[in-house]
Amino acid sequence: MQLRELREYCERRNLQIVDEYVDKGVSGSRERRPALDRLRAACGKRLVDAVVVYRYDRFARSLRQLVNALEEFRVLGIDFISLHEGVDTSTPNGRLIFGIFATRIQRKARSPYILLR
Repeated sequence: MQLRELREYCERRNLQIVDEYVDKGVSGSRERRPALDRLRAACGKRLVDAVVVYRYDRFARSLRQLVNALEEFRVLGIDFISLHEGVDTSTPNGRLIFGIFATRIQRKARSPYILLR
């Protein structure tokens, strides 16, 4: 179902699908996953213009992981589109949402914390 919806979205937007990256049987909580690693390698070589995902949590399980990946894509000039959340970093609103996420991460990094035993 998710792949079908992603394919239909790309067809409606006239986006050419270069490849599909699916980690089957691998926990999404892991930062290193075979298909995700291949996707990031393709992005690093600038073989793609955009990454389209069904939902954020299908791509990254933590906000920090998501923001780091989006920043990497931004530097490479690669757009990020989350179909379910309706975020597209090629648009002003999508960039605003990314900015809010990044600000939350920065704020969390500076938040005081207490270690308890």
